Amino acid sequence: MKKWLVTALALALAVGYAQVNFPSEGDLDGNVEELWDDNHDQAAVKEKVRVIIPPRYALHLTEDEWDLNLNTPPEAPGDWSYSPANPVPPEGCYLVPKKVKTWEQLQTYIQNGGVLRPIGAYPAAKDYNGDGKLSNDEKGTLLCVNHKILQKFSNDPDGWQLSVSLTGVPASGFGWFSLADFINNRRQGGFATNSLPSGPHVVAEDTHPTGGWLDDLIVEGFWFDGSELDGTYTIDVTFTLAGL
Repeated sequence: MKKWLVTALALALAVGYAQVNFPSEGDLDGNVEELWDDNHDQAAVKEKVRVIIPPRYALHLTEDEWDLNLNTPPEAPGDWSYSPANPVPPEGCYLVPKKVKTWEQLQTYIQNGGVLRPIGAYPAAKDYNGDGKLSNDEKGTLLCVNHKILQKFSNDPDGWQLSVSLTGVPASGFGWFSLADFINNRRQGGFATNSLPSGPHVVAEDTHPTGGWLDDLIVEGFWFDGSELDGTYTIDVTFTLAGL
């Protein structure tokens, strides 16, 4: 066989091998994943990646107990008045003046510049000016406030809803219990009750995922205006995160 014919056959075989479609190693669907251009001067390999992300709802509470003993109420650190930048009173107990008799009146009082003063006594009375008398602004309702952070996670594309339910014993007589949810200093929702069971109460929701762990400031309060009865009370607060 002439030399030029041998060379041509060898070249044809080499080109044929280059174009044989061998399946890629690990190929699952049988499709050829190796491609060349017409000039055979480059190659490309395609990979398929499968990711499975399960639906997840998660909650974490930074404090799971609040022990409030009115033999020694924890006095707040100082006077507090409302402002949009400071919408939540610090933890502790405050005197609410006698003229403020309901939660609704309290909201009006603080939004109109009213001041809550710290107190560590029950019933709520303190001679602030030291004149030996108790004016109407120096006696009234004891308001005790507690904070905790609720961290929540939801990857539901349709959004989420946070609700709160209360159970406990005895079912009444503990005064008024309130709870409010704040995200980035903005109140989302809340409720107040003087009997159990109570709820579920929706306190926050959104039509989007949380975007990672989202922290809510949970503000709890007890309102003791004299309608409460002596005793020991246990209130179980259940937070539930679910899809819309």
